[in-house]
Parts: sequence; C-alpha cells; structure tokens
Amino acid sequence: MIRLPKIALAVAVALVVPQVAIGSASAAPQARGPVDPPVPSIPQKYLDQPITWSVCSFDAAVKRLYPQAPTTNCAKVKVPMDWAHPDAHPDVEVAIAYSKATGTSKGLMTTNPGGPGGAGLTLSASLAVEKPQLFSDFDLLGFDPRGFGQSTPLQCLTTTEKLNALPSTPDFKERTRLTHQVEVAEAKLYAEACSSTEFSQFVSSHQTVYDMEFLRALFKARQLNLIGYSYGTWLGGWYADTYPSKVGRFVIDSNMDWTHTQWENVNFDPFSGQRRRDTQLFPWIARHADQISGLGSTFTQVRSKYNAVRAGLVERVKAGTSSVRGDDLDGIIYSTQYGNVRFIRATLDILVHDEYLKDPSTSGEIELRHVDRAWARISPELQAFDTLAAMRARYGVTPAAAVTAAALRVDSTRSILADARKSAAKSSSDAVVNLGPIGTTVRCNDTKWNSDPRFYLREADRMAAKYDFFGYMNGVPFCAFWPYQPQDRKLDLKGSPRILMIQGELDPATAYEGALRTHKDTARATRFVAIDDEGQHGQYVGSASSCAEAIGDTYVFTGELPGKDQVCGTSPLPAELSVYPVNGPVDGNAVHLPNSKSTDHKLNPLLQRALDTVAAGTLR
Repeated sequence: MIRLPKIALAVAVALVVPQVAIGSASAAPQARGPVDPPVPSIPQKYLDQPITWSVCSFDAAVKRLYPQAPTTNCAKVKVPMDWAHPDAHPDVEVAIAYSKATGTSKGLMTTNPGGPGGAGLTLSASLAVEKPQLFSDFDLLGFDPRGFGQSTPLQCLTTTEKLNALPSTPDFKERTRLTHQVEVAEAKLYAEACSSTEFSQFVSSHQTVYDMEFLRALFKARQLNLIGYSYGTWLGGWYADTYPSKVGRFVIDSNMDWTHTQWENVNFDPFSGQRRRDTQLFPWIARHADQISGLGSTFTQVRSKYNAVRAGLVERVKAGTSSVRGDDLDGIIYSTQYGNVRFIRATLDILVHDEYLKDPSTSGEIELRHVDRAWARISPELQAFDTLAAMRARYGVTPAAAVTAAALRVDSTRSILADARKSAAKSSSDAVVNLGPIGTTVRCNDTKWNSDPRFYLREADRMAAKYDFFGYMNGVPFCAFWPYQPQDRKLDLKGSPRILMIQGELDPATAYEGALRTHKDTARATRFVAIDDEGQHGQYVGSASSCAEAIGDTYVFTGELPGKDQVCGTSPLPAELSVYPVNGPVDGNAVHLPNSKSTDHKLNPLLQRALDTVAAGTLR
C-alpha cells in the first residue's frame, strides 16, 4: 500500500490549537456564514504591514536549472480571516514567493496549480524555468492558497474514539448496504472534523479571490495576470467576475465547468476518468506489449488483466490477510493518468499490484521485491521515463525526502481516513486527531450541495453500474453535511476582457464537455482552444501540443488572442511515433489541425513535481 505521512495524534488535554476550538458539525454556528460584498475594501493596515523577506528554499533548485533566473524571495503576509468582516476574527497568513522581472516588466504574473488545495508557492518560478521569457517579462508571484501549504493551515479535527467507531467496507465499488452505511458515516465525520474550527468557513474560493486582489494591490500592480490549471481555472473565473477591471492576461488551462456548481463538476469525473483510461491508457499499454510483460496486447486483454488484479486484491482484503485495496488501485490509476509521461508510472502501478498478488507478503503490504520485480517487467526504453528510486519511494519501501514523497504518493479522503484509523487503533486513550487540510472543504463552502445523502448514494450506485472503472468514486461527499451556508456566485464575466481557455479533448479530471459549457456561458469574454486527441491534464507550458503552446505564448507575451476559437493537434504519447485518433467530442477532421512536433515529454523536475503533487492529491 502506498504509505501516507503519519496523521498527527495528540492527547486531547495536551493539544494546543491556537485561535481555533474543536467542536462538532452540529455545534458549529448555523448562521448565514460570511456575507461577501462584490468588492470588499482592503483596510490600509494590511497594505502597510511590514514584510520580512528571505530567499526561498527552492531558489537554489531554480538556479541550478536556469542559472540566469532572478532570486525568488519568500514571505508570509497577514490577511483577514473574513474579508467581509476584517476585525471579527484573528488574521491568517498567506505564503508568497516573488521575483522581479529581469527585463522590462509587463506586470505581475501569478499562478495556481489546481486542487482545491494545491500549494502553488513554487509554481510561478517552476513554469519560468520551462519558459524563461516569463522571468524577463513579468514580476512573478507564487502563493499557497489560504488553508494549504505554508499558509495558515486548515485543520480537520476529530478524535480517536470517533475514528474507532467508524464501520468499514472491503470495497467501495460493491454497492451494498454496508458500503452505504460506511459512506454516510465517513462523510459525517469529515464534515464535523473540517467544520470544527473558526477558520473552516473561510477556506473558500471567495476569500482566496480577495487574497489575490490584495496581493495585486500590495505589489501596486495595475492588473493581475494569471496562468491557472484545473481548480485554478475556477479561481480565475471567479476573480474575473469579481474584479473585471483588474484582469490582465489570463490563461486558464484544463478548465473546470466554473459557471456551474462544484457538484456538477465532480459528477463529470467518473465519465471523463474512464474515457481517458479506455481510449488512451489501456490502448497504449496494449500497443507496447513487447515492452511490458504480462498485461496483454489488446485493450480487452489489458482491461481483463486489470480487473483480475483488482478482484484478487479485494479477495485478500475480505480474507483479512491484506491491507492493499482494490479501490485504492482505482484511485492510484485515476490520478496517475493525468500526465502522458505518467502512463509508464500507471503501468508500473498495475504491475506492482500484480507482483504483490503473485507473492503476497506476511505484512499484508507491498514490499521492496514487488516494486523491483514490476520494474523489471518494462523495457529500458520505458524505464527511461521514470526511475526505480522514485517507484520505491512511491510505495514507501525506501526513504524519501518529504517534498519528494508528497509528489509521489496518491492521497484520497479514504486513504487519509484509513491511515488515521490505523493510528487511532494503537492509541490507548481518546486523543484529538488532525486529519490535515482537506481540499473538499473549499468545494463545500463554494456552492450549494444537496443535503440528502440518499441522493448521492443513488447517484454513486448508478454511476458504478454505468462506469465500471471508478463510477463509484464520489460516494457521499461530506458537503452533504456541511453546516455553513454556501458562498455561491453567478458568473457572467461582465466587463472582463477576453481570457484564454485551453482544453484537451480527453482530460480525465476536467471533462471537455464541462469546459465547453462554461465557454458557451461566457462566450463574449473567453476564447477557446481545443486540443484534438489529447488527454493530459495541464496543457500550456511544456505542452504536448506545439499549436496550443504557440497560441498561449503569443497571448502571454504580446497580449494577442486568436481571432476565433481554435482546434489544435497534438504530439504522440510517450515512446510512440504517431498520434492515435480517438472518436471524441472534438472532430479533428472538420478543421485544419496545425502539425505538432514530437516531444520527449520531459518537464523540468520542479514543474513535474508541482504537477505530480496536485495530481496525487486530486481525490482529497
């Protein structure tokens, strides 16, 4: 099993939690929640605050990759917990990273890697290492959104007693009465834990958008420029709707359906995740049967092998001899297929679990020999796209630095809870447990969710029958039990300049159909670039499509957008010489597709780590 960091355990009487208090969801305030004015004012004291800068810990890594890079300095700045009522609560901190343009600055450029909850402190500099003109043309700002990373962290607090009382199921894919009971119980616990502090209701997109506007004002920038991925497109859309006159050059890439609800977004995921797997990942594995041992040479054979491995894992869990779960394997594959180059890692993940079944460990967990034997089952050509050391660290069979481990492990709310329960079972007394910052909290605060868990159970049952890979993935969200009022916003982008949307046809995490719907809702303010036959999550900067990359570059560095929506071609998947067309929502035969040169799919390690970390935490 991929090992997660130890959940913080502390005896209840000894726990020190500054400025917060543990409680229950039922005991949490039932008030209307934050009242967010369209444009809250910024008290002058925040703009005048002293800032203590120091060279960022990652600056040396940036300069090793690009010696001409300017120095990136880091600091933490204070912001109100609630921008609508700045004096009503203690301040919180937002971690920022900043570098001055080496040439004539075109303004302030910030970024967001996705999530919700993706830490973005390193992202701006990491993108500039890949595209150095960003260093010369922009003052670069990276930041960790409130609640996450090095900013003031959200705490999801529960107790060992409550963890030990939870029921369990051997496989969430089996839509039984027991599974239903478990999903409801876990959702209630998460809602109670993540709403238990004063800060809980203010970890939201609205408040983060106000933080972004504060940062623009703090640096005295006329406008804000943005490169945002995935959930970063949600932030970009909300910022453009709130502060249209402050919008500079916005590239929003791999778009959420940000004119609709968070539920409508996550409900696309089983469909889009299976489409990516079945039209690209599994066919790719089959085409490389001569380089991959034992998974099959046709799509049907690969799917059958995957299902057999998964079934074997479930059987051992039911027998009580293993902690390596079939539903965890689904989550690992779902997240790993975000990146084209990570098809090799996804293949290895299947092989590792296959080796575990061939030679189960007495520990009931994946061990070093399983990883090493899986590695030996792929060819040297495919091994060149990953490393054995990374795979060993991914499964926790060898030590890894914390920052590396964060990019390698795959987190989900279920795996976090499972780890917490293991720790709780070893505790001799009731203790407070911090489950850590859970990104779903943002989703709960952002939009209205159905409060009837039976609605989600019916939907998960239906999706599981329709999409056999990960149709059950959503289950009952803890937003169904969220005690605070949502901070809905109806977006129309009135008054905003046109922004650039880039979208792959087969994106597993942000479905093309949702992105297109949002574009149609905001057609007067958005220009849409589709990439035919492309499924990677994250396109601009190091893109597999040179056409999309060129359009993005022209806009970012000159301000010029294409005169109409565009369809781009892409480059082959790793270790292939041609693009294999997919019959999807983009009809590449209907328009001219600019040629896209082959790519080696290699990104600089800082950027790859940032993207991997967000992908690994996508199910949180």
